[in-house]
Amino acid sequence: MSYKKQIVDVMKLLYTNKLISVRDGNVSFKPKGADYFYISAGQVKKNEMNCDQIIKIHFREKEHFTDNHITGGYHLVYDINCIYTPSREIFMHSHLQTLPTNFCSDTFVVHAHPPNIIAYTGVHKHNELRNVKDTFPELNIGKIGMNVKYHPAGSYGLANECLNNLKNNDIVALERHGSLSIGSDVDKILEDIETLEYYSGIELKERT
Repeated sequence: MSYKKQIVDVMKLLYTNKLISVRDGNVSFKPKGADYFYISAGQVKKNEMNCDQIIKIHFREKEHFTDNHITGGYHLVYDINCIYTPSREIFMHSHLQTLPTNFCSDTFVVHAHPPNIIAYTGVHKHNELRNVKDTFPELNIGKIGMNVKYHPAGSYGLANECLNNLKNNDIVALERHGSLSIGSDVDKILEDIETLEYYSGIELKERT
């Protein structure tokens, strides 16, 4: 299966499982040892997504360039003539995909909008997603980092805090925004999101 097809399938699965709405969410993938990654296009219908809507992003060390298109320590290069553009969350993905610790492994980054997780972590009063394990300590899920405080979508502030909170973790909640996961096994990423969505839903029902 091609890398692009893999991302398309993940996006459609997120939509089918009600973990995103029709134009929500984004996924990226970097092959082991690559100086590029693939990311889903922005503002396209995820239930109708196709491989043409997956954008290949090359990253180059910024000292090799003199213009202003800089993110973190790298310049991001893609085909500007393509009719589709990368997700506006490209900085959130590129900060993680360009980490030296991820160079030697396949790396998926998945940003979803699971409704129970968003409600559990709170719209006005905030609750740490990791607290769900206090109620259900038997959950077989990866490491949950501290919630990422609210930042405007697509901002450097959001990208920077996601990078910091996901270090040595597998998933974090983004307040009023969703979840962000990283790992080499996308099936495990999806399993963890669905597990947390299910059990946070149980706790929400208990509160009512």
